Order: sequence, then structure tokens, then C-alpha cells
Amino acid sequence: MLNQSQLANDALNTKLIKTSAFEHIYLLEQTQTITEQPLIKVLNQFNGHGLADLNNANLMNRVDSKFILPISFLPDLLMQLTSFYSVLEIKGNRVSSYHNQYFDTPDMEFYHNHHNGKLNRYKVRRRRYLDTDTEFLEVKLKNNKKRTIKTRIKLSESAGEYVTCTQFINEQMNSSTNNLDISQQSGYQRIALANEAQAERLTLDFNLWYQNRRGNKKVSLPGFFIAELKQAKKSKRSPFYQLMSANNIFPTAFSKYCIGCALLYNSSIKTNRFKAVLSQLEKFNQAQPVSFFKSN
Repeated sequence: MLNQSQLANDALNTKLIKTSAFEHIYLLEQTQTITEQPLIKVLNQFNGHGLADLNNANLMNRVDSKFILPISFLPDLLMQLTSFYSVLEIKGNRVSSYHNQYFDTPDMEFYHNHHNGKLNRYKVRRRRYLDTDTEFLEVKLKNNKKRTIKTRIKLSESAGEYVTCTQFINEQMNSSTNNLDISQQSGYQRIALANEAQAERLTLDFNLWYQNRRGNKKVSLPGFFIAELKQAKKSKRSPFYQLMSANNIFPTAFSKYCIGCALLYNSSIKTNRFKAVLSQLEKFNQAQPVSFFKSN
């Protein structure tokens, strides 16, 4: 269930403008509050799809564009995308819950590689999909062409799983890495949209939380959501991308893993690369939402 204290909705006010790509595009406007029921009502206006229904929009090899928005924009954003995307539905639910365990070396090599801007860098995580009660071990490569390539294996808690996991990681990273350990735990809720015709997926992640490796420190970030556009190749003809352009919203570099590390371990690791994003998140998580849009 969605957390009602973190999601609220008032009236959805919009302004109409014309563009060449859409018959109509609306300017996003910030609502004062958001409740669970109006969000579900908007989601019910989408056509649904299942996990096995996507062909063009699976995108395990892709380019990503990420946008950071205040949570109060979410219902309005969804309302304007109903004609262009379908929504993932699992067991009647159109909002999914995720739990991640990220792994890194003792000196947090993966984190520092990202912080230092290294290309051909990796992330390793164990992801649990709570709605289907399934788990995968995933290795994500960001290569020197700025493409994200994700590989994964399903976990089954079998007796030889540790050996299988170690072999899989070593094969994907072309190295022998035996000293990985849990570096953080995290989770969020996700609305997953797809546009098969344009071979793109759009994920909307909100209610992020992080815990340190021991589980005794928790950080919650309810004030914003991450919209991540996943495409086979970058195209600004995407309905979502054009909506962002109409609102003068531009992509932001954002790594869930690195932001979590920066929040949890800021006293022991360098975080300079992420200070601008951290400052933006702090504004979004203030009691009174901050508007980044001009009003007439």
C-alpha cells in the first residue's frame, strides 16, 4: 500500500500549450497534497501489461535519462501520459515494491569509480521483487559509450548458490572478485510504464529509503520521485521527454546507489560529485514543497 502521509493530492490544475509532437501537452503544476486514492484512480486510466508482454521495451542494453521531480507532480505527470504508455500490473497492483542489497569492496571501489567519473564501471546488487516474491542477482555495467548493460540470474536459495553467484559476478566483470560484501540496503516503490511502439520504458520511483550495511541507520526520502527513461537509443521524440522539455525540466545524473552511500557514509567517503543533487533532495524533502516552475 502507498504511504498516505507521504502521498497526497488536491485538484490537478494544468495549462495547455501546443507542440509539434503532441496534439496537446500540459504544463506540470505542483499540487498541495497527494493522497493514495487519486493516484490509484489515475493509474487505472492506463492500459495494463504483464511481465511477459514486452518485446521492444525490455531494454537490458539501453541508454538512460533521469529526471528528479517533487512528489507532488506525480499525479499530474501520470495523467498526461495515459495516451502514450501502458502500466505494469502484477496481481492487480500497479505500484510495485523493491528491496535491494548492494555489494561493494571493503574500500568501496564501485562507489569511488562512479564518484571519480570512471567509465566501464560496475554495480552489483541483489534485488527482491516483493510483489512476485522473486530475487535476482544483477550486475550493471555503464560502459564508455554511456550505455547501461544489465545482466542477471534468478536466485533460488539452493545449496550451491554462493558458488553460482561468485562465478556469475566474475564472468560479467571479467575479473576475480571474492571480497564483495553488503554495502547498503535500500528500497522504493515503482510505477513502471512502457511504450512498445517507441521501444522505451519509463520508471517512476518514490518513497526511497536507505539503510547502512548493519541496518542500524535509516534515511527516508519521501519528497521526490525519480523518472528514468530507458531507450534503445536516445531520442527526444519520446512523449515523456517532450513533456519534460515543455516544462524546462532537464536530465540529472542520479545514482540511487551512490546517493545512498553519500547519505549513509558522508563522514568517511568523499561526496563532492553529488553535493548539487543532495542539496536538491534536501529542498524536495522540506515540509513545504519547493516549486521550480514559474507561474503566470
